[in-house]
Amino acid sequence: MKVLFLTYDLPYPLNSGGKIRAYYLIKHLSKEHKITLFSYYREEEQKKYLKEIKKYCQEIYLFKRKKPWAWRNFGISILKKLPFVSAVYYSRELEKKLVSKLTSEKYDLVHFESFYPALYLPLVKKMGARTIMGNENVEWQVYEKYASRQFFLLKWFLKLEIKRMRAYEEYLWHLADINIAPSRNDASQIENVTKKECFVVPNGVDLDSIKFFQKNPDSQTIIFIGTMIYQQNNDAVKYFLEEIYPKIKNKNPSVKFILISWYKPAWLDKFLADGSIEFIQDKNTPAYEFLKKADVLVAPIRIGGGTRIKILEAMAAGVPVVSTKIGIEGIDAKTGDGVIITNSTEDFVQKTVELLRNKEIREKIDFAGRKLVEKFYDWEKIAKKLSKIYEKN
Repeated sequence: MKVLFLTYDLPYPLNSGGKIRAYYLIKHLSKEHKITLFSYYREEEQKKYLKEIKKYCQEIYLFKRKKPWAWRNFGISILKKLPFVSAVYYSRELEKKLVSKLTSEKYDLVHFESFYPALYLPLVKKMGARTIMGNENVEWQVYEKYASRQFFLLKWFLKLEIKRMRAYEEYLWHLADINIAPSRNDASQIENVTKKECFVVPNGVDLDSIKFFQKNPDSQTIIFIGTMIYQQNNDAVKYFLEEIYPKIKNKNPSVKFILISWYKPAWLDKFLADGSIEFIQDKNTPAYEFLKKADVLVAPIRIGGGTRIKILEAMAAGVPVVSTKIGIEGIDAKTGDGVIITNSTEDFVQKTVELLRNKEIREKIDFAGRKLVEKFYDWEKIAKKLSKIYEKN
């Protein structure tokens, strides 16, 4: 099949969950299908990574994403009747190229990977092309949970935007010929709105890259990997540093916490005065490389849907995970399968300390996690499932 694939950011380097998902889907789909990629990018330096994507794409077209708070985005939002977050991704250049490609060439399917590039789904439908919407999250819910923790004026603005965003996202679900989602929970919500099947295509792990390894038994290192520009991760780390980590350190003074993100929020500086907390700002290294430093990965996620790729990668590498129920959503695992699941702050503290102290418990969980990932979350198997959805629907 000939597939036009749209992503909200260049899917390389592999430093965020959405980019990892897009990269490995494209990589494995390209074995059976011809992929043309339309992708946004944010910084000029990203273009140096094109060679990593060209291996798997017939053609690549790049479009600069505007700065989020540019004034013209407000005008576009009003004129185009788009939610503000969608207006940020409006590009006249992309629109013209999209019309040109669909007019001059025959594509079997246009795949919108995430809500953001899907503002062009109505245009593509009008041109008669078959469409698939890859819902990485139920986006309006991510913003709704974020808005509940903001100050009055921002909360007021976000509530108005979330209503518009929800209506638009649900409109896109109805319009798409095929909907996919990374978790059964997200898929069920989409099905309740559209009254048609939404296929579960989970996130995964590249098992060739991530090897199971043994750690230093005397190490006491906790790690969090996640792009802090995303509200889910921003909220999780703030919650961890304010309410969980001080209690862990009180019980285990030799503990160390490492945070890896390519973006550094201003509020983090006050915590870095604590010598046991380290921040690594890295745009280029695949996230899984940092797992070699970790004894426990924490995922105190309180916002969002989808599936956390960093959790799957930790399980594959033999790093036990302590997570909230939301954090582990979309992964068919129970406590003991590479992860300990808890929504209690006190229990989160206790289980993390227990894992750091008890090598036997850690090893038992480690092996169970790797086995689960090998069975259900290999990217090659996941892409084959998506390929069948392409061909049969």
